[in-house]
Amino acid sequence: MLPNEVADALEAIRCLKARYFRGVDGKDAALLRSVFTDDAVTDFRSESPDGDASLLQRDPDAFVRNTLAVLDGTVTVHSASMPEIELLSADEARGRWTLHDRIWVIDAARCPLPFRSLQGWGYYHDRYRRGAQGWRIAETRLERLKVLVD
Repeated sequence: MLPNEVADALEAIRCLKARYFRGVDGKDAALLRSVFTDDAVTDFRSESPDGDASLLQRDPDAFVRNTLAVLDGTVTVHSASMPEIELLSADEARGRWTLHDRIWVIDAARCPLPFRSLQGWGYYHDRYRRGAQGWRIAETRLERLKVLVD
């Protein structure tokens, strides 16, 4: 890849991850679904103390539905920084992002979460693939390092 192509790919991937978080925080199902490939794998087993196997999904539509259902009645703010993005080819990349997130339960009657608020830190480990629609997330895995709940 030429230097300008590398720079364009890196920026497209950074913008892709920003749209992911905007989709989650804005509870925007269409936007959130648009960042994934059709065969995307999402691994959020670190969200469960027992590594719940159902949090490893190979269906981005189900991931979007489940995520937004769990977050119903909440306000969330996700911030990712310090991306380490490695281009593996012109159409594949992997990345690691430092994560800090906050979740506040505003309406406990609608929200299934067992806490009033959460503050978390960790990493997202992603694989990206470029197709006709541009760069998309093909795999994402959340690795939690620390969680504080109230």
